[in-house]
Amino acid sequence: MAGFLLSPATVWGLTAAVPAVLAEYLYRTLPGPWHHYVYIYMPISMTISYSIYRLVTIPQTTLLDAFVVWAFSTTAMRVLVSVVFLGDIVRPGTWVALGLLIVARAVQAYWGR
Repeated sequence: MAGFLLSPATVWGLTAAVPAVLAEYLYRTLPGPWHHYVYIYMPISMTISYSIYRLVTIPQTTLLDAFVVWAFSTTAMRVLVSVVFLGDIVRPGTWVALGLLIVARAVQAYWGR
């Protein structure tokens, strides 16, 4: 079980997802237009881009494998930030999507890629 948690795909997926969700959180919470904070968003976007590049160029990892990791990471963290930090109501469709991504990640980890 720990093998997929420490896999390069998981590491780079999380490395891309954390700043992506952080940028979305900052967009919702910082006052004023986003372009006043371009000095914050620029390094974040460069980190996201490089992490996705590393994610999709991992040897023996298909684009679909990388997509499952990225989608699971971002959706799970978006739900967490929405519920815990922003106090938003998460719609049932999002919960179902998160559940299906959890199943997809478990199948990917246990049945192999």
